[in-house]
Amino acid sequence: MDTRVEKLLAAFQSNGWTFVGSADISSDWWFSDVLHLTSTWRPVNTNLYLTLLTDPQDIKEKIVWCVRASSVIPNDRHSSYIGQVTLNDFKRIDIEEFVKKVNKILLA
Repeated sequence: MDTRVEKLLAAFQSNGWTFVGSADISSDWWFSDVLHLTSTWRPVNTNLYLTLLTDPQDIKEKIVWCVRASSVIPNDRHSSYIGQVTLNDFKRIDIEEFVKKVNKILLA
């Protein structure tokens, strides 16, 4: 797993989430994995899914370029999301603020 994705996952785990594992869905060209987390903060057991989107210019390699957060397992690449962060933006954004934004929406 990319170290930036690991840092994002760690930020969620430090802010009320437990990593359950990969969501049990079949793979498709537009993502490499969907990570399932569940809240330990109230409301307990709220689901969060982090979809690891692959670079559409390099479908064969399945290189992750973006992570999208959602409250449900996405059924296609156009599903609605709470927020997203591209891996290239990791040095420019505050990951903790991104996690707080997601928490404000899902745990409010």
